Amino acid sequence: MLLGLIRRRAEWKAAIAADARRLIESLNDHAYFEARERVRGRCIDGARPARYWTAVKLEIARRQGIAIGLAGADARA
Repeated sequence: MLLGLIRRRAEWKAAIAADARRLIESLNDHAYFEARERVRGRCIDGARPARYWTAVKLEIARRQGIAIGLAGADARA
């Protein structure tokens, strides 16, 4: 049971990293904003919940050096 949980968590993180990489490669500076739109449900992607896209958004922000929540707006650090 514990090994299954660890495996699922590793798969979850790998999928998040792969989608973050894919969005960054295809959209460059707009990747974070695309992920943010997916969190809000404005982009059609029925396979993944908002929680997943929130994790992708945060991974993109980490990779691109975007500081989140500064005075109500997202800004580059």
